[in-house]
Amino acid sequence: MNRLGLGRESELPFLVTEDGARRKTIGGLRTAIARYWRSMPRLLRSILTILLIVAIVFVGSTLTSSSSPIVAPISADLEAQAHINNGNEIMHQKVEAAQEEELREKEGAVVAEPAAAAEEKQQQPNEIKQDGRPVFRGPQNDRQRAVVAGFKHAWAGYKAHAWGHDQLKPISKSFSDWFDTGLTIVDSIDTAIIMGLKEEVDEATVWIRDSLSFEKDRYVNFFEATIRVLGGLLSAFHLTGDTMFRDRAADVGHRLAGAFQGGRPVPLSDVNLRTRAAKSPSWSDESSLSEVTTVQLEFRDLSRITGDKTFEELAFNTSKHIHEIGCAKHGGLCDMYVNAKTGAFKPGTTITFGARADSYYEYLLKQYLQTGKTIEWLLADYSQSMSSMSQLLLRESEPSKFRFVGELIGGDSFSPKMDHLVCFLSGTLVLGKLYAGQPDDHLQIAKDLGATCHEMYKTTTGLAPEIAHFNLDASKADDVIIKPLDSHCLLRPEAIEAWFYLYRGTGDKKYQEWGWAAFEAIDKYARIAGGGYSSVNNVKTTKVQYRDLMESFLLAETFKYLYLLLADDQSELPLDRWIFNTEGHPLPIRTN
Repeated sequence: MNRLGLGRESELPFLVTEDGARRKTIGGLRTAIARYWRSMPRLLRSILTILLIVAIVFVGSTLTSSSSPIVAPISADLEAQAHINNGNEIMHQKVEAAQEEELREKEGAVVAEPAAAAEEKQQQPNEIKQDGRPVFRGPQNDRQRAVVAGFKHAWAGYKAHAWGHDQLKPISKSFSDWFDTGLTIVDSIDTAIIMGLKEEVDEATVWIRDSLSFEKDRYVNFFEATIRVLGGLLSAFHLTGDTMFRDRAADVGHRLAGAFQGGRPVPLSDVNLRTRAAKSPSWSDESSLSEVTTVQLEFRDLSRITGDKTFEELAFNTSKHIHEIGCAKHGGLCDMYVNAKTGAFKPGTTITFGARADSYYEYLLKQYLQTGKTIEWLLADYSQSMSSMSQLLLRESEPSKFRFVGELIGGDSFSPKMDHLVCFLSGTLVLGKLYAGQPDDHLQIAKDLGATCHEMYKTTTGLAPEIAHFNLDASKADDVIIKPLDSHCLLRPEAIEAWFYLYRGTGDKKYQEWGWAAFEAIDKYARIAGGGYSSVNNVKTTKVQYRDLMESFLLAETFKYLYLLLADDQSELPLDRWIFNTEGHPLPIRTN
C-alpha cells in the first residue's frame, strides 16, 4: 500500500545500480542520496520531512506505550465545567505504564490494576488473574447451581428476544428501551463474573466493547444511569482488570457529569447522553433525595481509577450541601424532595426509608466505609438518622409484634406503610454494627426487620408485595395487610440483600433457608417457559398474571445476592474490602 505517496522501488535509483546487483559503497550511497534529495522540489521535500517525523512519532509511541487510553480529566474550574455541560468531545491521551503504576500506588488500591496493555491482549475477555483481584470458583452446592441455572435462563431469554436492548419483555418476546444502552448486559455482567459464567461474560464483554455507544440523543435518569450503567462498568473493571471497562465507565461518567449545572450543588434529575444538557422533570424543579445523594460511591470510584478528582468533587459537594443545610426538624431524617435550583428541601413532604429517600441513608454509611473511615461527619449523620428512625418510625404490629419502619406523611402523621425497598435497612444496620462500631441494638433491629421482611413473603405464591401495611389494632388478627394496588411483585432484591448481610453477620442458616424459599417461589411463579422471568401483578393468587417485564435488577441484584447468600464459603467478596453500591455492584474499599 502506497501510504506515504512514494513511487515503486524501480523509481528510486539511489538504492541499486543499473544492473541491480552491485551494492554501492557507504560513501557513494550517501552522496547519491544527498544529490537526489537536493534535486527534489522544495515542496516535496517539506512534505516528505513532515511524513517522516509523523512516522517516527507513531512508531515510537507504539513501541513505548503499554497502557490503554484513558479519558482526559475534567477540570475543576468553572470554565472547563462549562465545556462539559456544553457537550465537548472527550479527549483521550496515552499514558505510559510507569505513570499508571504510580497512580495505582498513590491510590493504595486493594484490588490490583492491570500491569500492561500487551499482557491484556493475550488474556481472554473474562480471565481473572490471581494478582489481587478475586478468583471466583463457581457454585459450591446444588442450591447455588440452581440459582446459576435461573440466571442462565434469564440471560437466554434476553439474548433470544432483547439482545442489545435495555430490558426483556418475556411474555411478548420483545424488549423495552429506557436508556438505550443495553442495560441488562451492563447491569448484570458482574453477576456472571461472580458466578464464573465464561460464555455469558465473553458475550457481554464483546458487546460492551464493540457495540455499546453512549452517543445517544436521549435523556436518561441521572441516578438510575449512575447506579446501573456506571456502577456495572466500574464493577466489571475491578473484577476483571480489563481497562476497556474503565474507559467505558469514564466515557459515560463524563456524560452524566452534565447533570451538575451552573456550579449548583444539587444535580438535575435528567441528563442527555449526547449533549450533556440536563433538566428537571417537566412537572417540577425538585429532585428526590435518593436521586441526588446516591451517586457518590460511583463517582468517587471513577475518580480513583482515572486520576480525575472532579468526578468525586462534583458528587461529594451534594453530600456536603445536604449535611450543611441539615435535617434538624426530624433529627437527621430528611424531606424526600430537594430543589435543584435553590438547593432547599421542599417542606412538609413524607419522611420515609422507602422510595425517593432510602439510599441517602445507605450511602452515608457506605461512603464512610469507602473512604477508609476518615470522614467523621458521614458516620455522625448516619448515627443520628438511625437514632431518629428508632424513635420516630420504628413500631410493632399487632398482634404478633413484628417490628417495621413506617412513614411520617407530611412530616408529622404516622403511617404504618413499609415498602419492600425498606428491607435494605436491615442489611445496612448489620454493616454499621460490624464495620463502623454502631451500637448492639442496631444488630437486633436488623434481625427484627429481616424477620418482618420474611413475613412479607408469606403469601399464596411465596412472593413479597411491593408495599405492605401493618396492623396497629390489637383487636384484629392479621399483622400484615396487602392492599390491591400494592400486591404486585417486581422480583426486588432488598429482602434477600438483608438476609445476605444477616447471614454474614450472624452465621444463622435460617437466612439461607429464607433466601432459598424466595428463589423457589420466583422460579415457580415468575419463570417464563420461553426464556426469562416476569414481574407479576398479584402475589396473593397462584393464577398468576404477568406484567411482561424482566427488570435488569433481577440479574444484577436478586440473583447475585441469592448466589452469595447460599454459598458454603462466605469468604468471597469480604465486606471489609468491598462495598456494594445500591444496585449490588461491588466496589473496592480504599484505605486512604
